[in-house]
Amino acid sequence: MVIVVSLAFALQATVPSFGWMGILLALQSASPSIGAGVALAAFGSLLGQLKKIRLATERQADLFQSILERRSQPSAE
Repeated sequence: MVIVVSLAFALQATVPSFGWMGILLALQSASPSIGAGVALAAFGSLLGQLKKIRLATERQADLFQSILERRSQPSAE
């Protein structure tokens, strides 16, 4: 979404007065915004994966704790 908005804004600002050269100028001026948008999207995806890993680790720790508690209880013999 950020890429499309950045590109559209840059094209709208430069193409009417410069024609094809305006497209090249727009791409050049929009490239930092496009790069920032891609970096933000990648960072958001990374945070989502880290959250999933944290939840899975907590679930494993709970399961491991329940196993240890069952082993430490005296068995009814």
